[in-house]
Amino acid sequence: MADLKLPRLNKFIVSGRIGNELELKYTAKGTPVLRFVIANDRRYKDDSEQWQTVTSWIDCVAWNRWAESMANNASKGSAIIVEGRVDTRNWTDQNNANRKSTEVTVDMVHFLEWKPRDGQAMEHEELPMPDEEMAGPKATADDLPF
Repeated sequence: MADLKLPRLNKFIVSGRIGNELELKYTAKGTPVLRFVIANDRRYKDDSEQWQTVTSWIDCVAWNRWAESMANNASKGSAIIVEGRVDTRNWTDQNNANRKSTEVTVDMVHFLEWKPRDGQAMEHEELPMPDEEMAGPKATADDLPF
């Protein structure tokens, strides 16, 4: 049987509201990091045909410019869309027990609301764009199939 070549795909997209206070931190090397939780609601009808809501709390981590941008432009309760990848970490805790966590590593954040700064009028900050090489090739009219 021939080896099956699978694509290496790990893409996660979720919308919701930030569920915790944001605290920008820095690693020992000075890299900005921001850990947050996003609350995503899903509605469904139960057995008695009544609408119910279930909330999933998803752990996320933003690094570098996205960490700084979120700290400057969002707060607890802000509506956002997060694009990223699912990562799993293994470690040993203080009691020498093996632990495992799964979180979304942020590739991009779409801010759906803006937080006011110190009671001033809302002001939009220039948001970072993805790196040119990550944006993909530029399409021209000759590339379109119609």
